[in-house]
Amino acid sequence: MAAQLLAQIAQADTMIPFSHLARRPLPNRAKPRSSLTPFFVLATMFALEQSASALPVATAQAGLVLTIEGTVEVSRAGTTQWASASTNLSLGFGDSLRTGPHSRSTVRLSDLSVLRVNENTVLEIRSQSEGQGSILDLKSGSCYFFNRSKPASLQFRTPLISGAIRGTEFNLAATENGPTRVTLFEGEVALNNAKGNLVLQSGEQGVVDPGQAPRKTAVLHAINIIQWSLYYPAVLDPDELDLTQIEQTTLADSLAAYRSGDLLAALGRYPENHQPASDAGRVYYAALLLAVGQVEQTEVDLKSLQASPRFAQALRTVIASVKHEELASTETPSTASEWIAQSYYLQSRSRLNEALRAAHGAVSRSPNFGFAWVRVAELEFGLGRVHSAKTDLERGLQLSPRNAQALALRGFLLASEDRVSQAIAFFDRAIAMDGALANAWLGRGLCKIRQGQNEAGRQDLQVAAALEPNRADLRDYLGKAWDQVHDRRHAEKELHLAKQLDPADPTPWLYSALLAHEYNRDNEAIADLEKSKELNNNRSVYRSQFLLDQDQAVRGANLAKVYQDVGMSDVSVREAARAVDLDYANYSAHLFLANSYDALRDPKKANLRYETPWFSQLLVAELLAPVGSVSLSRNVSQQEYSRLFEGDHLGVYSDTEYLSRGSWVQNASEYGNFGRTGFAFDEYYRSENGDRPNNDLNDFNFSARFKQQITPQDSLFLEVNYSDYSSGDVLQYYDQGAASRTLRLTETQDPNVFAGYHHEWSPGIHTLFLLGRLQDSFTMEDPNARVLVTTKSFATGQIVGVGQAPAQISYASDLAAYTAELQQIFQSASQCLVLGARYQAGDIETHSFVQRLVATNQTIMPDLTRASVYGYYSYQVAESLQLTAGLSYDYLEYPQNNEIPPVSSGQAHKDQVSPKAGFRWTPLQDTTCRGVWTRSLGGVFYDASVRLEPTQIAGFNQALRSILPESVAGLVPGSEFESFGLAFDQKFPTRTYASVVGELLTSDGERTVGTLDAFGPALLDIPSGVRQTLEFEEKSLAVILNQLVGEQFAFGASYRVSHALLEDRVLAVASSLSGFFSPSANRDVSATLQQVNLYARFNHRCGFFSKVESVWSAQSNEGYSAPLPGDDFWQFNAFVGYRFPRRVAEIQLGLLNIGDQNYKLNPLNLYSELPRSRTLFAGLKFNF
Repeated sequence: MAAQLLAQIAQADTMIPFSHLARRPLPNRAKPRSSLTPFFVLATMFALEQSASALPVATAQAGLVLTIEGTVEVSRAGTTQWASASTNLSLGFGDSLRTGPHSRSTVRLSDLSVLRVNENTVLEIRSQSEGQGSILDLKSGSCYFFNRSKPASLQFRTPLISGAIRGTEFNLAATENGPTRVTLFEGEVALNNAKGNLVLQSGEQGVVDPGQAPRKTAVLHAINIIQWSLYYPAVLDPDELDLTQIEQTTLADSLAAYRSGDLLAALGRYPENHQPASDAGRVYYAALLLAVGQVEQTEVDLKSLQASPRFAQALRTVIASVKHEELASTETPSTASEWIAQSYYLQSRSRLNEALRAAHGAVSRSPNFGFAWVRVAELEFGLGRVHSAKTDLERGLQLSPRNAQALALRGFLLASEDRVSQAIAFFDRAIAMDGALANAWLGRGLCKIRQGQNEAGRQDLQVAAALEPNRADLRDYLGKAWDQVHDRRHAEKELHLAKQLDPADPTPWLYSALLAHEYNRDNEAIADLEKSKELNNNRSVYRSQFLLDQDQAVRGANLAKVYQDVGMSDVSVREAARAVDLDYANYSAHLFLANSYDALRDPKKANLRYETPWFSQLLVAELLAPVGSVSLSRNVSQQEYSRLFEGDHLGVYSDTEYLSRGSWVQNASEYGNFGRTGFAFDEYYRSENGDRPNNDLNDFNFSARFKQQITPQDSLFLEVNYSDYSSGDVLQYYDQGAASRTLRLTETQDPNVFAGYHHEWSPGIHTLFLLGRLQDSFTMEDPNARVLVTTKSFATGQIVGVGQAPAQISYASDLAAYTAELQQIFQSASQCLVLGARYQAGDIETHSFVQRLVATNQTIMPDLTRASVYGYYSYQVAESLQLTAGLSYDYLEYPQNNEIPPVSSGQAHKDQVSPKAGFRWTPLQDTTCRGVWTRSLGGVFYDASVRLEPTQIAGFNQALRSILPESVAGLVPGSEFESFGLAFDQKFPTRTYASVVGELLTSDGERTVGTLDAFGPALLDIPSGVRQTLEFEEKSLAVILNQLVGEQFAFGASYRVSHALLEDRVLAVASSLSGFFSPSANRDVSATLQQVNLYARFNHRCGFFSKVESVWSAQSNEGYSAPLPGDDFWQFNAFVGYRFPRRVAEIQLGLLNIGDQNYKLNPLNLYSELPRSRTLFAGLKFNF
């Protein structure tokens, strides 16, 4: 029954102009509140003094008058004198309040309940005899009661009944000699009188007739019960009315107030007892009554009209819009009044662009109609056209300077410009002008929360919800506000009511998902987020299709995070990639993709395939994100919409991991936002003893990032990064005994500096600019290295002998490079175009020392240059099909051999045109097919990773630092990459997720390998080199299944088979000598790796969680000069832990490789390294 009642109310989802703004996240800023203008301060003080002189001060505060509309009077306890009330007037126990005809008021009681009082109402606030609460004594009239604090502390009485409130929302109506009606929307109320008792539950109505016991009755039209409390925007243009000269004179003061935008003053100045003499006069009076919610009287007056049908239809249209009713007919408007009413109706039908055209029709018809200009500004702002909204609003305020809607819109615009204190001042003015405007209370509440006034902000949001109890979006924000003060019970209640009020609104599902995730209910969070995505298009009543796509991208980014938390990492990456496809400028999706690629990176920094997509996505996210939207810390996981209620803050994060083999990993951050500035200091330290001799490493990284929001459209970004890395031999080997026991590496970046700029021209149109300086120093020392030695024929110069001789190698390289990139993004509802150009240049100073028979000491200073231009275009051909095409051109000039001693001083260059194509086809809601084909040109060092160019198409990564694993071949500069991908993704109603993904990656590279040529009897060593070509192909097929069970369990299984083929050619070396060059030289070698991953997770809402994992690996190898037998083994891991509420801390213990299983895997197949012995894991993280 309650759901039916709430559903009835929800059908009247008010089309208040600012309802779409309530969903627009405000910038996260906090500044000292600015003072109001001196005139306003003096006027306020004068009003307070007048009220104080007319009324005695309340001895004990029982309530506070928040709003006054029309005639509202107060009588102090023990007196019979009535005096005019004023806003912010304190009420004591025993005080009475009454409203006159066509008047309303709002009172906040001492327990923070909000009481909305209808016209012709008399009530008294009395103290309970035990002094434990209030008694609301309703003599006559009606009121709406809204409470979220202490529902049991309040009772009510009418002439016929008394009641104990054990609920929180109800409407109470009483007459002196007639029945009393109690309509309960949420909670429970116990009614009693001398004839009997009755308990009402949510969604029920109780009726008490004189001399009768209470009885229940059906609630037929719930919206009509509270329609008096709703807000009906003005649509009537008085200049179009055919008022007589006498009427214009009589109504001059009222008309002047109406034109200025002050509807309450217009009604207040309407001559008392004046009876309209014409239909035009009756229409005008009906419009004034509608402004204070008197719908019934308005409809009665409209039925009596003999003429003016078009103006009457305009008022009926706005009533239908507010109550979400269908109109029998919609004739083409011919007046400005009809056009603006039509605008509200079209918005209620989710036809936003048509609504804007209708509003433009109103201003074209009546250029001096201030309400019409404000209406245009509201819709422009809802479509994200901020500049146009400002211009139109200025015109509207010139014509109607006392328009409360316009003042509130000015507040939202100021808040969007980070001028929160000034915004609050305008919200205050709007509330003073028309206290019934819920969006003014909403805006002020959000701004107060932004300034850290959480409780005061929540109270304002509660008033907003009480003013318009049928608006689901106000419940959304009130729920978030309760969560902000850590009251989960009330937050969940508000969001539950929002879902009932508007089952088609996705926002409460989004908020409830975030709340569930905060409190360790991940399966529930996934269900709510998926429901939110499903309902997203229903927000078209407030937003354009393009902005809806942005909303969908937001939901996708959040969903990806929760998928990851339950172990569905593949599903999470797909969801984040889809979010980027929906809205390329969605920084949250880029950030999550970066985190996803980070999880795939080699922590030892030996294999570098995923370095480029990780760092590129990070740079794009950090440039696009407004200050305060996310933490600049790369250690802290992000949640979209967290900025909605976050003010200035300072955060501390720590994540510590310990492995029993003596390894440590420590991440620490200090981050925050203050005003327009965001900052983060991140520290990362990894220390590993390794699994074999000389396999240790120490990696330290410190970074400082700053973001300055210059204007709402412009921001600057600065990053300074220092890194210090040292290790032994950390490459992967099939045979661990083949690793070097004496190789030592160091790498220092001191520092890398990046500076970026972001300008948003309008929604979907962005300019990004990145500058960077890269400083890298690398050293390699190995006293027991092996160097290639070739013997050449004096006659032919051909190689006639090859060997690997022991030698001492000392190598040092210093890189200083600069990068600059400009990117332009153009995005609309169905298209996205990304254009960009990048230029990089650097100097390398390399010292190479090789000591065999004689010392070979070299110093070279080659150059590094890269120039790139690119363009990517995506087009939504149909709702189910998106096509993407791209084209890039790269020119690369690089050292011929700067890496493999002895080095070479020559330069090489290469250029390539790289086409790209992809598609994403969704034939059914939960079925997706996607495919991609790309070509690209690799780089040399990590300059290849510093880029803004798009990294993925249709969910496939197309930005690869390398494809051939570095553990096999090391660096192969200027490699040509090609990739093919095809995937099928399916979600089943049983909460089963399945994917089949096939990929083909190829790499074609050529390089010079340093050698020593031995000549003559003395065999003197002369630095030289031979050319080597490396053609690599990797085919893979993956089948992935994930299953959510109940609220606490998640299971997953995946099978992946990868076949890697390397064609290694050294044409200058004869086949008979190839084995002395390398095991794969002039041979085709291959490896096939099969892996099965299984997991089960248990996650209890109390915070306890556990998981078990198992990995099966089986590999076979072919083509090597020395056979490499395959391996076949299982490993098992188990974890238990506890996660604190709101995820502020987490403790975890685990046992890795329970069976103590070692293994031999060929690194020709790229794989994540597994523990080689039984290992205890302990982890602790916190974030405050």
